[in-house]
Amino acid sequence: MLKNRKGIIISLTIATVLTCSACAGNTTQQGDTINTADSAQTLDTNIDIVQSTERTDNTETAISDSTTSDIMGQNTDTSTTDSSNVTETELPPYEYPGPELFYSVLYSYLIDELSPYYAAADVSIPCPIIVHMDEEDNNDIKVYGNFWIFNYDLNGDILENTSGGSYPGCIHLKSTDEGYEVTSMEVVEDGSNYTESAKEIFGEYYDAFVEATSDSEQTESIRAQIIANYVAANNLSITAYQDYGWDPVTLPEENIDSFYSTLD
Repeated sequence: MLKNRKGIIISLTIATVLTCSACAGNTTQQGDTINTADSAQTLDTNIDIVQSTERTDNTETAISDSTTSDIMGQNTDTSTTDSSNVTETELPPYEYPGPELFYSVLYSYLIDELSPYYAAADVSIPCPIIVHMDEEDNNDIKVYGNFWIFNYDLNGDILENTSGGSYPGCIHLKSTDEGYEVTSMEVVEDGSNYTESAKEIFGEYYDAFVEATSDSEQTESIRAQIIANYVAANNLSITAYQDYGWDPVTLPEENIDSFYSTLD
């Protein structure tokens, strides 16, 4: 169950189980149809949304590398790019390129759960900023962090950001015989209850959460690396990503072998 403590309750029956070996919040829904990208992974996610009238409206704004920490918990939708300039090339869906099944489940959950709240794009790429992981209980593994989803359209060799948002909170998973399964997600409220709900969810890790969300440079560095590794894993010719109204950001060298570490 994904809970917004202001009155939104989203019941989830989730069996996000991967058979291969190989990070909803306060959003404004852009459409009624939920499309799940084809993947080598096996996902079975049934979502039943029950929404209270106390839902807080979100402000739409553009995402930039210098304002990452300023728009936390908000939606962005900048899908006003002239379609005549966009190269019509089908991009492969994002798949976690590292070897850890745990993170593969986590990244897939973020895409499947968050991207349907925005207009369709060529590819949705998650960017989890993990603050702390509590693995003491295999039946309730807690991942605290600020979980971003970014949606992109391809224009030449540049991924243009069309929409996205951040969902700070805690994702709960459990270990199963088949791998891992997401059981629920707690999301920090926006508006006047932001700080109070963040302290309630993050508890002793609140200060670390504030520090992480204040470091926009680190967030952008992680974001760029995740994109670069996606490009390398799929042998794409993409060289940069771009937020609306900002200059393109050149992608770093891929580092799949060192960026993703083994989960003990």
